[in-house]
Amino acid sequence: MKKTFFRRFLCLALCVLLIFGACGKKESSSKKNSDSSSAESSSDKKSDSASSKSSDSSSSGDESSAEEEEPLSYPFAKMSAETDQMIKDAVAQYNAEDYTNLDEPVQYNVLWLGFTHVTYNELDFQMTDFDKAYLEAVVLNFEKSVEKITNHNLDITVDLHFVNEATPLTKNDNADWLFLAKETVQPAIDAYSVDHEYDTILTTVQTAGDENAKRNEGKEGYGVNYVMLGLETANITADIGYSTFDLQLPKDGTYPLADPETPSLNATAVAVHEWMHQLEPMKTILGIEYPDTHVYQGNTAGYQKYIADENDYDYFEFYKLVLTGKLEYNNGSGIKHVGMYPKMWPLAKRNRYNLGYFTIKAADGKGYLTGLADAPLLTLSDTECVWNIRYNGNGHFALTPKEFPDKLVDLGNAWDSEGNTIGLWIYTGYVDAQSWYLVENSDGSYSIKTPYESGRLLTVQQKGQQATLNAAGAGGTQKWIFKKVGS
Repeated sequence: MKKTFFRRFLCLALCVLLIFGACGKKESSSKKNSDSSSAESSSDKKSDSASSKSSDSSSSGDESSAEEEEPLSYPFAKMSAETDQMIKDAVAQYNAEDYTNLDEPVQYNVLWLGFTHVTYNELDFQMTDFDKAYLEAVVLNFEKSVEKITNHNLDITVDLHFVNEATPLTKNDNADWLFLAKETVQPAIDAYSVDHEYDTILTTVQTAGDENAKRNEGKEGYGVNYVMLGLETANITADIGYSTFDLQLPKDGTYPLADPETPSLNATAVAVHEWMHQLEPMKTILGIEYPDTHVYQGNTAGYQKYIADENDYDYFEFYKLVLTGKLEYNNGSGIKHVGMYPKMWPLAKRNRYNLGYFTIKAADGKGYLTGLADAPLLTLSDTECVWNIRYNGNGHFALTPKEFPDKLVDLGNAWDSEGNTIGLWIYTGYVDAQSWYLVENSDGSYSIKTPYESGRLLTVQQKGQQATLNAAGAGGTQKWIFKKVGS
């Protein structure tokens, strides 16, 4: 069993947790604005092509006004149909090894944060003015060279900001690596994302250089605990892609840039490498052969080994082949060219799968669909809970509490049976048990329907009771109003 037996019999005493443990309360704009004061903008890049996200204020939870609300009809069905067609078209182009360019380039927006001061216990690492100037060159090199490599099927806008507050690093549980955890930098991400929609986040620190060596020499952990060259922590199926890495120092003869469109900086190669990790789910999304970013090592069947070139630009020959769909893969019966084809780039956009954040309110005014912090309970509450909604393909959507990004709305033990419990659980691999149809009703509300054969609905009888799976018309709340909130 993938869950313990007690989940089916949660005590009603958990109701008291509703007020104190409700998930994902909406963040106020004043908090985001205060976060932004800790960061310093370095320079304006291209004019931002990302559209501003709408921020609809949610209902106060007053039941007397609930029936007067106009239900919001969000186009889940239209979005899923469009995405499925894009997937079909991308697979067809991949199978045909067709390199026809897109009619219009994909607008791809990057938030890049340079953390100028990071710490771990007594260790203290800081960027110099030279490091900041070098990072600006790396950002430009990344933007221009990737656009050129992809034959301008991507139009990249990078917004670089420097964050000057001392920020703690995190130690890997199983090694001596230090890294900048996404959870740690989330306030800065939120601050800069108030009026922007970014497709990925890159963060950079600096631990090299004479000043850092002098500052840390003799301190416990120096030379033992170090910032790893790169760490991928979230890909395009997460709420937002995220990669972080150490800047290091430029190689002799590579800086200043001779040509921004030529990938000539070592840190540019590291940034591209870590970003490419985010694209790896294309293998699953499209159901195709797609290379892991490390197959250049020659340890993976069907792929040859690649060597870093003499200029120490890392493995850019390999990166170029992947980013243009021209990497050779031999499955034993012939050569297939794999990697990113032009029609795959629109599927790399953050909002293609991740629709954003929503509150889910009972259409009958009884409260909000809510997950609790201290139990795998899904129920109704007067307190708003914010949900990330992700498209899983085939018309299915996954619902994740913003506050608990590792949890999903989950059908107990994957049993499609009347009255079975629905709660929150980590990813299990039982996709149908953690995916749902969002079926629009004639009044603009939605029902949350299992993809299993029964087509039963997520149902909550009353506040404090755990959600269950029931046939339509079984009573309780089975209709929901989805409202998009913030970013």
